[in-house]
Amino acid sequence: MKDFFLDLSKTSRYDFQLWTAENGLIFSSIPGRVNEDVDKEFGAFHKKIIRSDGFQQSRFNRNDAIFGIQLKNETDVMGSLVTVLPEFYGGSSLKKKESTKLANVKEVQSFLTHIAWIIESQISSQAETEKMADELGRSFEDLYLYSKIGVQTMPLNFSEKKLYALIEDLLETMRADLAFARFVENPDYNTVIASAQVPDKIFDKAAFVEALINQIPSDENTLKEECYIVNDSKNDPGYRKLHPEGFRFLAVTIETNDHHYGWMGVFSFNMNEIFRQSELKLLKALASASAVAFENSRLYVESLHMANKERYVRNVFQKYVPEAVTKKILDRGDRDLIGLGEKRLVTLLDVDMRGYSRMSKKLQSEDVVSVLNYFFMTMGSAILNHNGILDKFLGDGILAVFGAPIESTNSAFDATLSALEMREEIEKVNVFARENYGVNISMGVSINTGEAIVGNIGFEKKMEYTVIGGVVNDTFRIQDFTREKPNSILVSTSTQKKIKSDISTQSLGVKTLGANENRMEVFEVMGLRKPSADKA
Repeated sequence: MKDFFLDLSKTSRYDFQLWTAENGLIFSSIPGRVNEDVDKEFGAFHKKIIRSDGFQQSRFNRNDAIFGIQLKNETDVMGSLVTVLPEFYGGSSLKKKESTKLANVKEVQSFLTHIAWIIESQISSQAETEKMADELGRSFEDLYLYSKIGVQTMPLNFSEKKLYALIEDLLETMRADLAFARFVENPDYNTVIASAQVPDKIFDKAAFVEALINQIPSDENTLKEECYIVNDSKNDPGYRKLHPEGFRFLAVTIETNDHHYGWMGVFSFNMNEIFRQSELKLLKALASASAVAFENSRLYVESLHMANKERYVRNVFQKYVPEAVTKKILDRGDRDLIGLGEKRLVTLLDVDMRGYSRMSKKLQSEDVVSVLNYFFMTMGSAILNHNGILDKFLGDGILAVFGAPIESTNSAFDATLSALEMREEIEKVNVFARENYGVNISMGVSINTGEAIVGNIGFEKKMEYTVIGGVVNDTFRIQDFTREKPNSILVSTSTQKKIKSDISTQSLGVKTLGANENRMEVFEVMGLRKPSADKA
């Protein structure tokens, strides 16, 4: 179990603690939580979980969050499972009482409930194993096999190899001629093992087992004990035709409360004995433990797959979205994400390369691409550094969105800071282009703030997160005026109003934007205001 939580901590954003009601903390994968005050806080949270049934959460260490859930053995509370999500609130101003509104809390609750179920199932299986061992203490052979059930089925990586070893021991312990496990939906786990004399009497063991199981009636009265026993095949017309010799046959269901996996059983030509009650109980215990182990193994692999998938999505997402924004999106879940079209106050930034036409005529295609990629890398980094989203590449330019999908305190200010960084870095691009390819490069940046429809636009096979609206069109029209001055940053009136207290601007007068004759005062960004400057 320790290895399971260590693996899960490494492959997901969760850290864990396990507490018992009697002995307190027994395991922790949470790094750097060793001071006395923190230990007391976690201890108090554990006691709160023990006292209060259900899922618990609390704010911790300012922006972190701790969550917990009870661990039960049937009706008794054994302890608690606690997890920590660092920076869960991400600097948010949400109050504690408002934190329950976060949709991601439901995701954490579902995840913890899922893991708690695995732990409780393991403990329940172990308890059932110990109880049965007491009942079968008179039989050394039965006890030997039963003792191996817990060892083989306890690990979360239950495999065909471990199942084969159990069926092999079952064959020897129950002095049978054939032992098997047959899975309806997972044929890779099907196992049939026979004693030395069987090959002379049964040529196709797998087909014979299939025939045995197919003769089991499917009515509820027959299976009310989840088992089926034939003590003499000669007394049953259906089984009598399967083999000329008389035989005994015992099968039990492999199932959990929610799912039927298949059958496990034994077969014997020895008609001098009958199946003992202790053997039936042993077979049931083995089948039950195998079902739980099979389910837990599947859930374990699924949990690791989910964690790996999240890590992959995070890595891919961060190529287009700032790391801080990516973390907020994944931590908060679906509540703050934009679906199929929603109005948002956003700021658009359009940066265009100047000198592209001359360069494309002078250079080879691969050299043009090299300069473009360097330009995009430099400008794109400036966008990501200030919480912008790379909406799309437009030939020799980039359209970026600030304020969506995660809202910003001042998207206009973020966009302007990004543009100022671009202006500082453009000379590096120019030096790269001039020294390597003999061309000069400059840029122009236009910024506009307003309401736009943002969201996932497209259809099932091709979706694109983008922005639509007049604010987008005006951003491109403002870009036309940057041609008059290389490396200039021009902003709309709406943007200037939101940045004027921190950014120095100079009015270029009222301009007519494009053919629609929409008129707007346009401002040039001069730079950050000095602390001593008048902000009026």
